This record gives sequence, C-alpha cells and structure tokens, in this order.
Amino acid sequence: MNSKYLAIIAVVAVAAIAVVAISVSQNSDDDGGSDDADRYTFTDTAGFSHSVEVPIENVSVVHKYIPVFLKILGVEDQVGGLDSKYGMTFSRFFENSYNIGSYSEPDGETMLKHDSRVILTPVTMGLSNAEALKEMGIEVIYLDLTDPYVIEDNLKILVKLFGSTETVQSNYEKYMKIFNECGDYAKSFDLSSTSDADFCLYMSSSGFYHTHASAAVKTIEEVSGKSYTHIIDPNVKDTVYFNQAPEVILNFDKEHGLEYLFLYTMDTPEENLQKFLDSGNGIDLSKLSCFTDKHVYALSTDCVNGALCCVSKILYAQAFGADTGTTAEEKITEINEAFGLDYSTENLLVEVSGLV
Repeated sequence: MNSKYLAIIAVVAVAAIAVVAISVSQNSDDDGGSDDADRYTFTDTAGFSHSVEVPIENVSVVHKYIPVFLKILGVEDQVGGLDSKYGMTFSRFFENSYNIGSYSEPDGETMLKHDSRVILTPVTMGLSNAEALKEMGIEVIYLDLTDPYVIEDNLKILVKLFGSTETVQSNYEKYMKIFNECGDYAKSFDLSSTSDADFCLYMSSSGFYHTHASAAVKTIEEVSGKSYTHIIDPNVKDTVYFNQAPEVILNFDKEHGLEYLFLYTMDTPEENLQKFLDSGNGIDLSKLSCFTDKHVYALSTDCVNGALCCVSKILYAQAFGADTGTTAEEKITEINEAFGLDYSTENLLVEVSGLV
C-alpha cells in the first residue's frame, strides 16, 4: 500500500484512540457533574460549585444522617472528623474518627491538624463558620440525605466523591433496591378511603409543626391523607417547620376534623405523646377527634428522616389501615444485615391515644 495512505490511516487511528480516551476519562454524569480520572466537578445541594480530587479521603462529617450513608456505602476507612454531639455517636463504625467539636461550628484547625480538607454537612443545617473554613482551604460540601425525593441524587454525588469503586457502586445499588421496594410495597394497598383525611405531623422534640412543604409530609401524602396546613395556610412554599398556638389545631378540628396525628421524637412513645400534650399550655389537646378515633401515632424518629425514611411509607400505610404485618421490621433488619447497622425494630409505630 502507498506509504502516503498508510500515514493517513495511522493519523486517523491515533485520533480515534484519543477521542475514545477523552470520552472515557472525562464525561458528563446524570447527576449534572463531570469527572476525569482525578477530579470531580459538580454543584452541591446548596448551589455551590466544586471541583475536587477524587476519591476523597479523611473526610469530616457533621450531624447524624450523612455518617449512616457513608457506612452504607462502605467507606468507613475514609471518614475522619465527626462532630461531638451527633457524629461521634457513630464513632463505633469509623475506626479513624476524631472529634472536631460543634456540629454547627466545627474546628477547622483540628481538621487541618489531621489533614482533613473536605467536610460534608446537611444543607438543612449549614455551618456558622463555613466561610472561615473555606478560607482555611477546606472544601465545604452541602448534601441533603433527609429528603426521600432527593436522596438518590445526593447518593450519586457521594458515590463519585468516593471514587465510584465497585464496592461503593454495589452498596449504592443494594440500598436503592431496598429503598424502592419499600415505596412499591406501600403503593400496593388501596388507601383511597383515607386520601382526603386531614392529618398533622408534629416534631415533639422541638415543638414544631410540619407544613405541606415538608418532605416528611409529602411522604405521608404520597401514601394517603393530606396535611391540615393545606387549609390553614394553602400558600406555603418554603416554610417547612413552624410554631403554632395550641388553639389553632383545636379550632381546625372543630371546623374540619383532624383525623390523624403523627408525633415523632427520640423519646419513648409515652414521652413523645406527653410532650405534645404539654405543648397545649393548659389547653387539653387530648380533646382532638383523632384521640377519640384512636388515630394518634408515635413514630420512630429514625424512620422519619435519613436512611430509614423509605420504611416510613410502610408505617404510614399501616396507620391508614393497611395490613402490613411485620414488613417494616423485616426491611429494617434487611438494611441492618446488608450494611452492618444496628437500627432498632422496636416501637416503630405505636398508637398512643389510649395512654392519656
């Protein structure tokens, strides 16, 4: 063959190989980011842009939801700093962990002393010293692993940050399979008879009521019922939690009927109920019609947000009348066994009106 044509073929072949190499080492992801062999460029849940070297190592974490997902993904060895109030309660899972102080204002000097230059924080909380940490050269990444509607997207970010290894990817897929199975199971019941039932979700630990802008409320509504806040404040868009005078819910009950009440806290079901009753400040909240109808439920806090939020759909289906048996407990056991966690299966959903 003519040497001229051989040269042309060689050039074309080299160019084709180069194109393939570029397409493999740098591509756009379905989570909106892009990555090459060493860096991952993306926008976090708070809207901040990042370009970080991956896989990240010796990462610091604050609050209680993200550490659990790092355990689920199997990256325990890459976790370093944990906040003193929430994070250190998970230190049993992370052999390399150390205390970085307050969850709202972690100690950047301690982080740098341990060569930890990335911190993961919930977007719902934020850090009061975020700018100071950034000035110290620490990457502050905001994630939302409490809202079931965005958990998958945020987990994809974590998968990329930790290098998309076979183990991380496999654990992600295993968790999402269980997550989706819980939702599909809850949807398998015909709960149309309670689709218009007014309910209230109350956070007993803080005294806050949830609005229908809350992801936790949207999760309930996906199963059945509708939040009473659609009536008292139909234009709510961004407010998730709010304080409310106790007479408001009593007046709502008199005019419309509050059919279901969901309470959650880290306390026992009895303490959970008592905190709600005490919030009446002299007004007897046990007069609500949901007490008469025996539709007052104390929920495990673990099931409202975070890794077990998928199980909450099964619990809500049960509250609205579905015969779910022990499926919720079985799913939590499956999660515990799959990822080495130790969530309790006790008191997941307890009807407490009879405790008054």
